[in-house]
Amino acid sequence: KRILKNSDFYYTETIKSHKATLLKLKKMFAMLTNSLEISRRQADGDNIDLDALTDFYSDLAAKRTPNERVYLHRKKTKKDITLLFLLDLSLSSDGYAKGNRIIDVEKQVSILFGEVLNEYNISFQIDGFYSKTRSNTTYISLKTFDDSWDKAKHKIGSIEPQGYTRIGPAIRHAHK
Repeated sequence: KRILKNSDFYYTETIKSHKATLLKLKKMFAMLTNSLEISRRQADGDNIDLDALTDFYSDLAAKRTPNERVYLHRKKTKKDITLLFLLDLSLSSDGYAKGNRIIDVEKQVSILFGEVLNEYNISFQIDGFYSKTRSNTTYISLKTFDDSWDKAKHKIGSIEPQGYTRIGPAIRHAHK
């Protein structure tokens, strides 16, 4: 199923009330995506690879032809990340943990991570599930990999708990 209802208020309130958390998440993802990968034993590079240089002089002392690849090269690599969030939309998410309604925590986390993942251009999908019987599980797509975050982000606030928890069929469907 697809969610058609929007809840602009829920999205706006979540962003407003969790600004500090959103900023921390953005900083964490900036460190993750901006980290440099070090390639050792390169023909040219930014710095000397001490291990390779030691091997070079050892080979010279042993009168063997040394490997001239004695440099380190640091480069920023694109991370290949794809995420699927699977939300439990059953009535058990209508309960409370440490004073917070579980469904609200799920929705807020989805919105905050959606903002960060969208900003860093990381592919993600947000789905949910509940069941009526063991043979009737409903799988709901709030945002598919192809959907725009700007359209999908307003749908998250409209979901409400219903039905039972049958996670097996949902996980099998999410895996396909």
